[in-house]
Amino acid sequence: MSATTDPIPVRALNQVTYCPRLYFLQYVDCVMPVNEHVEGGLFDHRRVDSGDLKNKTRTDRGTATSRGIALSSEALGISGILDVIEEKNGEQYPVETKHGKAPHDDDGKPTIWDNDAVQLCAQALLMEEAFGQPVPRGYQFHAGSRERVPLEFTDALRQKTQAAITRCRELQVLDAPPEPLPAELRHRCFGCSLASVCQPEEILYQIGHPNPADADAPSAKTLPDVRLVIPRSDNGAVLYLQEPGSSVGKRSEHLVIKKDGKEMNRVPLHAVRQVVVCGNVQVSTQALETMAENEIGVSYVTGHGRFIGSFVPAPAKNVSLREAQFRKFSDPAACLELSKSVVRAKLANQRTLLMRTLRGEEEARGSHEPAAKGIYGLLAGLDRVTSVESVLGTEGQGAALYFGEFGRFLKQPPTGKGFDFTTRNRRPPRDPVNALLSFAYAMLAKDCFAAVCTVGFDPYKGFFHQGRHGKPSLALDLMEEFRPVIADSVVLTLINNESLTPADFIIWRDACNLTDAGRKAFFAAYEQRKSAEVTHPVYGYRMSYARMLEVQARMLAAFVRGEIPTYTGFMVR
Repeated sequence: MSATTDPIPVRALNQVTYCPRLYFLQYVDCVMPVNEHVEGGLFDHRRVDSGDLKNKTRTDRGTATSRGIALSSEALGISGILDVIEEKNGEQYPVETKHGKAPHDDDGKPTIWDNDAVQLCAQALLMEEAFGQPVPRGYQFHAGSRERVPLEFTDALRQKTQAAITRCRELQVLDAPPEPLPAELRHRCFGCSLASVCQPEEILYQIGHPNPADADAPSAKTLPDVRLVIPRSDNGAVLYLQEPGSSVGKRSEHLVIKKDGKEMNRVPLHAVRQVVVCGNVQVSTQALETMAENEIGVSYVTGHGRFIGSFVPAPAKNVSLREAQFRKFSDPAACLELSKSVVRAKLANQRTLLMRTLRGEEEARGSHEPAAKGIYGLLAGLDRVTSVESVLGTEGQGAALYFGEFGRFLKQPPTGKGFDFTTRNRRPPRDPVNALLSFAYAMLAKDCFAAVCTVGFDPYKGFFHQGRHGKPSLALDLMEEFRPVIADSVVLTLINNESLTPADFIIWRDACNLTDAGRKAFFAAYEQRKSAEVTHPVYGYRMSYARMLEVQARMLAAFVRGEIPTYTGFMVR
C-alpha cells in the first residue's frame, strides 16, 4: 500500500483535529519526541496493552469488557487498537483512557475535548463496520480525575470525524508541514512534545519578518518578544571515553566502564544524551544496541582529535526534507544566498571576538583595530558577491585577518611558560595552539553532524562546502557560524585561564597532540561553553549554545522546505 492508502491510526485523527502541523510532523515526517505528558499516557495504557489482558474478555456485574482489540477498515481507511470495548444489555461501546483530568463546561459538568471526541467516534465507526450493529455512544475515562465521561456520536460528530480522515489524506501529499496554529490557539503549543521541533513562534515570526535585522548593522532594531516554547536545556550529559584499553558494556539500565577487568565507573542511561569515544576504547554490541534504542548517539574521534564518524539511531524518516534539500542545494542562487548568510555570521562573530579581546582603555570596543576594520569591509561587500567561489574567497580573507591577530588574543605569562601562535597550521598541527584549535573544530564538527542528522538532513550534501566527496559538507556549513563563538572561545579560555600548560601537550616529530590529562581538561571546558546561554539574534530569547546548534539546523530545514523566506546565521550581539 502507498503512504496515501495505508490505514490512518485513529489516534492520528486526534492529532490532526488538535493541530494539523502536529499530525504532519508526527505521521508524515515520523518525528516523535517523548515528554512527561507522553510518558504519562503510555503508563496509563500499559495495563491495557499487557499480554495477560490483551484480546481477552471478562464479565463483571453484567458488563463484558474486552481490552486491546485491533480493528481496521479499508472502506474508512483507518485502523486502531481500542483500549476497551464494553458490552451491556446487548449494547457495545468503546471506552478510551486519557492520562489527564477531564475538562469541565460552564456548568461544572465533565466534558470531552473536540479532538478526543473525534478519536472516540472513529473507534465507534470501526466497531459498527466490524460488528454490524450501531454504536450510538461511548465513554472516556480520565485517569487524572477518575472521571468517566459519556459521549453521544451525533451526525455532526461523525461528519467531523470523516473530515479529519480527509484532512489526513490531504496532508500526506504535502512536501512541507502547514503553518503553525494561529495566535488564538497558540496555547496548545505549550506542553506539546513536538514544540522543540515545530518551533511555531519562530516560524510565524520569520514569515512576518522576511528580512530580520542584521545584528551588526547600524540600523539594527530591538529584538522581538518571541515566547519561548522550546526547552531551555538538553536532558542528559555528554559522556567522554578516552582511557586507553578501557571497555564499555551495558548492565541493567547503566553503562559500565571497565579496564583490566575492574569497574571504573557506572553511568545511568537516562543521564546520557551522547557518547564520545576518543582513541582505543571498546564499546560492546549490547551497549550500542541499548544506546540506539534510547536515541543516544555515539561519536568516534581519534586521539589526535580527528572526527571519524558517528553511530546514530535510525535516521530521521522525513524523506521529503532530504528531497527538498537536494533540490535546494542544486540551485546555484539558493546556495549563494545560504553561503552569504553563514559567512556573514562567521565574519561578524570573528570581528566581535576580535574586538572584545583586543579592546583597551582608550578604545572600549576594539573597532579601531585594522583587522576589525578589514572584516567590516568584507561584510559590507558581501552582498555584491555573485558566486559561491567568491564567497569562499571572502571567507578566506576574513580568516587571514582574524588569525593574523590571534596570537594577540593569548595571555602572555612569564617567558617560556606561555603559548605562541604565528599562523594556522594543521594535518597535523605543529604547535599547542593549533592542536587545540584542530581538536575544538573536530568536536564542533561532530556536534553539527549530530544536529543536522537529528533534523533529518543528509549531512553529506551541503551548499557552501561543495564537491568535497566523503566529507560531511552540511555539518561543516553549519559549524562555520559557530567556530569563533564556541571552538575558538574554548581555546582562549583554556590558555588564558591557565587551565592548560605546555606540559599538557606531546610534540613528536612535526605533530603536536594533547595528553590524556589535557584532553580531559579540554572536554570539561568544551561542555561548559556549550552549556553557556546566549541570546538568539532573531528571536530574542536565551538558550544554550548546544541547543542553538539544533535550532539553527531546524531553521535551515524550514527555509529549505519553503516555510520561511530566509535563513539567518547565528551572530552574537
